[in-house]
Amino acid sequence: MAVEIVPAILVKSRAEFEKKIAQVAPYVSRVQIDIMDGRFVPNETLRVEEFTPIPENLLVEYHLMVENPLDYVRKIGKKGAIYELHIESFTKAGGRGGKSRNPDAEKEILAAIEEVRRLGGIPALVLSPDTPAEEAEPYLKMVEQVLVMTVYPGFSGQKYISAMEGKMSWLAQHGAIVEVDGGVDMGSAKTAARAGATLLGVASGIFAKPDLEKAIAELKKDAEN
Repeated sequence: MAVEIVPAILVKSRAEFEKKIAQVAPYVSRVQIDIMDGRFVPNETLRVEEFTPIPENLLVEYHLMVENPLDYVRKIGKKGAIYELHIESFTKAGGRGGKSRNPDAEKEILAAIEEVRRLGGIPALVLSPDTPAEEAEPYLKMVEQVLVMTVYPGFSGQKYISAMEGKMSWLAQHGAIVEVDGGVDMGSAKTAARAGATLLGVASGIFAKPDLEKAIAELKKDAEN
């Protein structure tokens, strides 16, 4: 099974943003930009107004760990980009997930998916660790992919939660393109791929290594063998 490595870029400064994009651009076809507002999760990243241009050959995923994701879709305004919406942004359960507590959540998620498309983006969904895979089921035919968080959102460098692989399998069996993000490194790349993930979001597993090209190649080999 072919697997794609997606560098996950979590930064607080424009210089760091530019550096990380430049470091991985020669070796990948897409990147994931982490965006945090300090409210949905207890961390804050570079503001979208400070983003510098991303090479046109890169497909961009914006992982929106924010309370009002559509506001950020409008601010970013990049057509053809993938906008990853946390289901928890609508259920009001917060970044740690959990069962839906907002009775209008389904209606709001459907409206958000439609609005992303109207704005020229590609909608995707994200599930935090405590959110069951089944909560994504009503929307699977309307989104590009589903991102399964294998850490609690907010900080890079956390330990991979292998129990989330059951969620990946369920989603893959129900026809979803599955991306995984959080603590992915050698070993977990393989098991995530075996569980059905074809997109592997990786931060410290790439950027903490001395040779980024080698790290990307080794992760891909680990996942595909």
